[in-house]
Amino acid sequence: MYNGEIKFVRELNVGDKVAVGKNIYSDVYAFGHKDADAMSKFFQVHSASNMLELSAGHFVPVAVNGKLVYKRAEDLKVGDSLWESSQITEIQKVEKVGLYNPLTLSGSIMVNNVLASTHSEWFLDSIFDAVGATEYLPYAYQAVLAPVRAIYNIVGKEIYAKGYAAIDSFTNIAEFGTKYGGSVALTFGIAGLVLASKV
Repeated sequence: MYNGEIKFVRELNVGDKVAVGKNIYSDVYAFGHKDADAMSKFFQVHSASNMLELSAGHFVPVAVNGKLVYKRAEDLKVGDSLWESSQITEIQKVEKVGLYNPLTLSGSIMVNNVLASTHSEWFLDSIFDAVGATEYLPYAYQAVLAPVRAIYNIVGKEIYAKGYAAIDSFTNIAEFGTKYGGSVALTFGIAGLVLASKV
């Protein structure tokens, strides 16, 4: 956390300022998943000094010939170099209760001193996979969610967090986003293109 405190991912809330790099911090503005009761399968990725647990479709930045490349957790291999960290020494599959995916304004998050993307599989995966552009999915999802981040920045952390909590109290925002977020984003995108073409 920005204040030096350490929190479990399950304890995070909208508005919290978390580490997203070495001495770089960013606000949590939403959750892709937030389900304390979900039984989920994870990839447990070990390096020399750290361990990261992610769902199969969650993206992680790795260094490939000095370049940052995003891979899904299920595609990581022993020997891959985690970005700004060390090489992967072991990968295990585990099953645990709880599924959390905080989204930050920057699109990344530090967990157990390992840099990870905040993005995981969603509605564009099959299209990007088909054209061999899988590594660009985190950038695409970051772009798709730009309007939500704009609202956060315009209204401010406190007002946004209150509004988010109010909506989340009667509609599980994370669940709604997983099921219908792609359709909503495409609708906004098409509407934006139509409006832009008329200006």
